[in-house]
Amino acid sequence: VLKKEKIMSTKWNFTNSENYDADNESYLLSIGTEIGSIVLKVPAIDVGNFDKALAEGKLKITKPDLTYNEKWVVKSLIVTNLLTNKIYKYNSKDAGQFEITQFNFNFENKELVINREDAGGGNVIIKTQNIGTSDVDLNIPTNPQSNIKTFVVIIANENYSREVKVQYALNDGKVFREYCEKTLGIPAKNIHFSQDATFGTMKSEIKWISDVISAYSGQAKVIFYYAGHGMPNETDKSAYLLPVDGFSGDYETAIKLDDLYSKLSSNPSQQVTVFLDACFSGSVRDNGMLASARSVKIKPNTNTINGNMVVFSATTGEETAFPYKEKQHGLFTYFLLKKLQETKGDVSYESLSNYIIQNVKQQSVVVNQKSQTPQVNTSLEILDKWKTIKMN
Repeated sequence: VLKKEKIMSTKWNFTNSENYDADNESYLLSIGTEIGSIVLKVPAIDVGNFDKALAEGKLKITKPDLTYNEKWVVKSLIVTNLLTNKIYKYNSKDAGQFEITQFNFNFENKELVINREDAGGGNVIIKTQNIGTSDVDLNIPTNPQSNIKTFVVIIANENYSREVKVQYALNDGKVFREYCEKTLGIPAKNIHFSQDATFGTMKSEIKWISDVISAYSGQAKVIFYYAGHGMPNETDKSAYLLPVDGFSGDYETAIKLDDLYSKLSSNPSQQVTVFLDACFSGSVRDNGMLASARSVKIKPNTNTINGNMVVFSATTGEETAFPYKEKQHGLFTYFLLKKLQETKGDVSYESLSNYIIQNVKQQSVVVNQKSQTPQVNTSLEILDKWKTIKMN
């Protein structure tokens, strides 16, 4: 009787929501102080329409059920987006997970998992991530969030199960995500960040961004950023991205770069930008070699690029993509971030490429006593106009 009365007296609408967790594809939605919150699973592709319905009060809650555990919490309910008629079912037994990441400096990484009763049994994870003390990690410029049709995939692979680690790759990815959101004005829900990504995770993220491009019918802008091991196929000299569970001696455990480019250009888009802080010669950041590589480096073939695509690569030919140990970043990524910091994101691709190439070449000789020459490749379709494209 008490439960029935409580259900009848409750105003069943969402009073507010916290940020969408793109990695877990979930919202933390509040139903008021007496009932609390739920972690509702919502696919990333639905977020735009879901946000609009939430803002306009067009989310209808039906068939609510409660349970009592020192306070009333939601046991189950159904949410209908009245704008699209799409239905989302919530059940506390199959509650999702919502993650909040807080960035601090000079603190040990911590992770706190809270099983929140007001979230119907769903886990809310609060992480504290140590970013470091490089000048580009501090004083990140902030601009209004205006690039609502820009979508980002960031993959930062540092800790490999069968290969040497990639120094500072996680820091590269984490700080680049901060610049995408704060400086380039890209909404957090549009950014997928994967650290130490497995083969399955990388395939899934590539599929997600490909689906987004298709869904936006030529209106989407895309940024794909990768820091980690690249590897060559010694037989045909094709280039691959290596997941953390992959092995450099087995190309079927890696992502072929040509396949990635094909996915990113298979449907029309406003712009696709790829940043690769990796080399594909068989060498690694600490100047060693991949486990299966021979002592002789391999010069990979040039990849075919189509559509409105621009690719910024950390190296040319047989070179190694070195770290910048003083700054705790990859050398290529450091100067990419530095230019975004100096210009507050208002930079043309010509200016960005000139800055990265010049500074990486000079710094690599001074710090590493080795050559590293970043390069820019584009499709023939935009050969005459890529230089005027801007990041924001």
